[in-house]
Amino acid sequence: MPASPPSAERRRGDAGYTMIEMIVVIAIAGTLMAAAVSGWQTWSRASAQDGLVTELRGVLRQAQQRAVTTGTSTCVLFDAASWSIYRGRCDDDAKVLLEGPIEAHAGLRLTDPRFQHGESAYLPGVSFAPRGTATPGRVTVERDGAAREAVVSVEGLTGRVTTD
Repeated sequence: MPASPPSAERRRGDAGYTMIEMIVVIAIAGTLMAAAVSGWQTWSRASAQDGLVTELRGVLRQAQQRAVTTGTSTCVLFDAASWSIYRGRCDDDAKVLLEGPIEAHAGLRLTDPRFQHGESAYLPGVSFAPRGTATPGRVTVERDGAAREAVVSVEGLTGRVTTD
């Protein structure tokens, strides 16, 4: 019986992967996927926090613009999970709800909203006057499971909104 050509024997021996090789490849791929998903979740939560800070900055600037345009005070009142916008000062019981409550994103909290209304009175809301000034103060945006805090501040004399 004639011997088979060497190329045919080599093809039979190299026909595929062994089970051990497949298991090793799957284990490495699984480890890389777990690391990628974990990193993506952290990035996603941090991005949501930055997004909320940007949204709050915009809301506060719009409230200031509304006060100047309409000639009446505008209030943005905060609690832990939302904010509401009113016509009138925050310390006025006759203020009228315009929008809200607008919910913060899941996993994010608005903490320590402190705006100075008078010499020693602090309220959890900022009032913008028709001339553009504001009650000075700040609100902090925190994220579950993270030490990073973002602070949105309002200056009194100019009504300028900044982030730290």
